[in-house]
Amino acid sequence: MPIIAIVGRKNVGKSTIFNRLTGMRYSIVYKEPGVTRDRVYGEVQWCGRSFGLIDTGGFFPDEDFPLATSIQNQIETALEEADIIYFVVDGRSGLKPIDEEISSELRKVNKPIFLLVNKIDDRKIKHNAAEFYRLGHKKMFVVSAEGGIGFGDVLEATLKQLPAPPISKKTSCVRLLIMGRPNSGKSTLLNAFLRKERAIVDVKPGTTRDPVNARITFNGNDVEIIDTAGIRKRSRIKEPIEFYSVMRAINMIEQTDITILIFDTTTGIVDQDQRIAELVLSKAKGLIIAPNKIDLIEPNEQRKIIPSTIRSMPYLDFVPVIPISAKTRANVPALMQKVMDMYEESNKIAEQGTLDDITKVLKPPPRGEIFMLRQVGHRPPVFQVTLSSPAKESYIKYLRHVIRNYLGFAGIPVLIRTKIRKKYRRR
Repeated sequence: MPIIAIVGRKNVGKSTIFNRLTGMRYSIVYKEPGVTRDRVYGEVQWCGRSFGLIDTGGFFPDEDFPLATSIQNQIETALEEADIIYFVVDGRSGLKPIDEEISSELRKVNKPIFLLVNKIDDRKIKHNAAEFYRLGHKKMFVVSAEGGIGFGDVLEATLKQLPAPPISKKTSCVRLLIMGRPNSGKSTLLNAFLRKERAIVDVKPGTTRDPVNARITFNGNDVEIIDTAGIRKRSRIKEPIEFYSVMRAINMIEQTDITILIFDTTTGIVDQDQRIAELVLSKAKGLIIAPNKIDLIEPNEQRKIIPSTIRSMPYLDFVPVIPISAKTRANVPALMQKVMDMYEESNKIAEQGTLDDITKVLKPPPRGEIFMLRQVGHRPPVFQVTLSSPAKESYIKYLRHVIRNYLGFAGIPVLIRTKIRKKYRRR
């Protein structure tokens, strides 16, 4: 996914622009101890395309400020990651010497720069923008983050500047993602799948920073496996480079078919594991939970692992749980077989006759009627239900439960769309 970095001096409205463009749909927030503002990553969707957006701290060029170096390092890392830079200035207060210093620094990066003259929401100060032409940036936009003015032009120009999205080719290769907290055994599992050392394995958390991918053939099927950086609690992320490693790991969810969430059975499930699971399902991707390191658990205690995991995540009762030992390869072949089974499930298309039979046994919504159920998509499976009136979320959950009972889709999110058709009364 392309990345845009928002930079500028303090108090020019960078965060307001970030909030305006992302709508705060989802963000990764990284807060360094003692830093008074967060470094935030979010996603922007415009005209059917999307890109990542990074909000950075304020520039402190040559300032004797205790945190200036730390913030400067964060900004430099963001600039390295970025495809385009949004350089934000304050049109209300006018051009400042520090703006010129920042402009000179940004030119050294040799990346496209969009100059956003912010806080121009009054015609009386619109002429203030003219002085920013002195900075010499070809792409300059007059905007108001508070008023939502001028961002249509910014986004249209952004899409023209970004490379065209790749044309997706139909492939039978299954893309498998391994996610989990640091030191949960992700890289060891990758090596167990490959039966060789492909990823560096170390007891020190955080060894893997960039996604590591490899291909194998399993029972005649091509599988691409991606190992990612460990997802820490945001308060524990210490280095800028680690923040972006986590960001890239989350981006990988959209590009894969199924995710294995691996955790250490000796420590159990924590909130961060649940957050990772929610991230995967929010992207409508298949999920398998793999409690790891069962070789460290007493044999008579191993039978408690699956029930304990399900109790910890009761809302994931449709997700397979396969305890493994990545180190000894115990249950690793079974785990891969489950991946293949789930991939087949996600491609399944139900016959309309079967859906008609399911419709007959479905309970109608309160004070409503159900007319039709049909499948309108796969990978993930999408069903459209035609009703006489809008249905509450509790009824949608009921539909999803019945569909799973009849059709399966273990570990695969089932999406349901509703279509309302009014009943016609006979005169």
